[in-house]
Amino acid sequence: MLRILALVGLLFSTLPVGAQNLEQARFLTAVSAWLKGDDEKSLTTLAKLARDGHSDARLLLAQIEIADRGPSRYRQGLSRRETKDLFRKTSFGEPFAQSWLSIEAMDGNRLAQLLLQARDTRVRPELITELHVLGEHQATGRPIRILALYGTDQQRMDLLNSDDLLPELTPFLTYLNDDPRPQADGLAALAYILDQDGASLDPADPDTRAMAGLLALGFGFGSLDPDNRWYQDVSDWVLSSDVTKPLVGACGTGCTEQETRACAMTLLALTGGYYEATRLDTPVESFIPQGRFLASPRARIMALRRAALNRAETNSLLASIGQIAEHSACTAEMVKRERKP
Repeated sequence: MLRILALVGLLFSTLPVGAQNLEQARFLTAVSAWLKGDDEKSLTTLAKLARDGHSDARLLLAQIEIADRGPSRYRQGLSRRETKDLFRKTSFGEPFAQSWLSIEAMDGNRLAQLLLQARDTRVRPELITELHVLGEHQATGRPIRILALYGTDQQRMDLLNSDDLLPELTPFLTYLNDDPRPQADGLAALAYILDQDGASLDPADPDTRAMAGLLALGFGFGSLDPDNRWYQDVSDWVLSSDVTKPLVGACGTGCTEQETRACAMTLLALTGGYYEATRLDTPVESFIPQGRFLASPRARIMALRRAALNRAETNSLLASIGQIAEHSACTAEMVKRERKP
């Protein structure tokens, strides 16, 4: 198998320069189409390139498969076999379809190996560093959260003092670093947003407790009350932060300027709170820089789809349109349209 894969790579590498340029042009066109929200054009092109041995297309396609939660109507209309053919290497007579990421990893592609490792649950400080060095900062998100949850106090402290840490994940480490207070995760997120020492926040204060609950767990927890004394500060952060651009962008497609603040806060909650809303990431940063991704229609679409799929708890009903409308009528309408079959 490895010899066959190596031969495919060799054949691609020995293509005439003009043919290689054409393949790369098709890849870049597919990337642009995906960022615009065109699944049919982008994914079918990437799948064809992947089958022809294009490494970048394979990596991107494999990451899109797991990152783009809340698939489009085009993807929902595909059969299971068609979905496999779109995202994986399928062979006649073989019962299992290998992911392109696995194939690239076996063929010695170091980035593929690292992205594959980033999906497991082992504590790997060295993985975070290597991904950071390669410029795949957003891919460190899951390994950072795994280290925060299961690493040692020393590992958490080392990461807090490291340049490898994504700034918006600082609260995830700080609340796990010996903070026994109730709702410490939400308090840490609120402190980060307010740019102050979290120790000064009193969880016994009703407004603080309510906002901490919202930031920690999202819709159905805490409070979206505009009279909450932290509502203005948190909504100011959502409206101005780079990491929440998809939420604000989605609001701009269905709400008036006057409705944007309430919409953005409602989407923050529906996305799952601070820790989920800040993890709308590019699939592969080497091909699609995070800044370009966050400003794209694709990021706005993904944010809205995640909001539309909101469940307060596993296996519970979706948040009702009426409940959403209590906080933002225009957001409720957008979610309603997104949920239509």
